Amino acid sequence: MTDSAPHPPRRRRVLLASAVLVALGLTGAFAVGTAPARADDSAGGVAWSVRTADNANGNARANFIYDVDPGAVIEDAMVVVNTGTEALPLAVYAADAFTASSGEIDVVVDGTPSVDAGTWVDVTSATLELAPGQQTEVAFTITVPADARPGDHAAGIVTSLQTTDASQSLSVDRRLGTRINLRVAGELAPAAAVSNVEASYTPSWNPFAPGVLTISYALENSGNTRITGLETIAVAGPGGLLGTTFAPTQLAEVIPGSTIEVATEVPTLSLGWLSGSATVTPEGVGLGAGSVAPVAMEFSIAAVPWSLYALLLLVVGAAVLVVALIRRRERRRTASSA
Repeated sequence: MTDSAPHPPRRRRVLLASAVLVALGLTGAFAVGTAPARADDSAGGVAWSVRTADNANGNARANFIYDVDPGAVIEDAMVVVNTGTEALPLAVYAADAFTASSGEIDVVVDGTPSVDAGTWVDVTSATLELAPGQQTEVAFTITVPADARPGDHAAGIVTSLQTTDASQSLSVDRRLGTRINLRVAGELAPAAAVSNVEASYTPSWNPFAPGVLTISYALENSGNTRITGLETIAVAGPGGLLGTTFAPTQLAEVIPGSTIEVATEVPTLSLGWLSGSATVTPEGVGLGAGSVAPVAMEFSIAAVPWSLYALLLLVVGAAVLVVALIRRRERRRTASSA
């Protein structure tokens, strides 16, 4: 089997992991970016941004990150800026964060009770209203329980604007916030589990082009630290023919207790049957988090390149027809000369 990566694997779902949470609109879900988070509705003149405050905890931070002991108390603040042209009434709250199945970081929706770090955060102001161009600091206090389990705990401090579209009877919740990562001192035990492994093959209409092999599975963070990892896919045809090992690809960051759905597509030539493996090498995020033993997922599937088979059938049929015509001509020639 040769090592090559003529075409990089493609992911059906974008798996992102970083620091600042950016609102995505109607669902209130969060995607992750690296600059101060912004929400913008240019049609309505509503826009605002959030960022970490500069203080004794740090300057120009991407998000709120703390290494703490059980029982610790932390005072910090988030800056909210009205960058739009309308007065901006916002609700402010904290909630547990998790990694959604798509790999994006989200927080539990307002009204769903938090059970972990979201309950440790006390926001000074539950509501605020900003005039155009105005900014304010929202102070909050994090109180870590004395019996907090060691490892990573995730939350988000969220600003929310709820509006109603009367014409469609639709309630819109635009949320914008910043992620909080707390690592409680103690034994770190990263762990991961893989389940629901499936492989499928989609042939190309072009008989000379590779089809698409899709490997999908669920990756669960069953440890007490955030994890990420590398995924490596190796595939070959019957007897090891056309063997290829694709370059490793980076997986999303997964918060403890969360599960992501991974689906990776790789271009693959097939002669009718494919087998191989997808290997995930998880690794704890952060200093001292450690690594996790690789998990190999074997697969073996029928992968019929119908367009190639059809072309071969046409070629064979044409060859048979040519041979039949030649023999018929020879028989006529023999009969006429007799």
